[in-house]
Amino acid sequence: MEKIDRKITPRELEEKGLIVDGVEILPPIAMETQAQKRQKRELSFFKLFGKVYYQASELIEWANKHKVSAIN
Repeated sequence: MEKIDRKITPRELEEKGLIVDGVEILPPIAMETQAQKRQKRELSFFKLFGKVYYQASELIEWANKHKVSAIN
């Protein structure tokens, strides 16, 4: 059974962040920060009927790309 890749609204990302299976992938991101990242094309989005949405899979991929590992 495959999972449905759902759309995330900017308001949801601002209030809750991105949580998948009880694990916080992204903390809540302010609307201003989201707008700046969209304008710089750092954050992938699409518009549907004039409203902005994010794909959960693309947000997860973006978060993993910016992950930093500490060296001991």
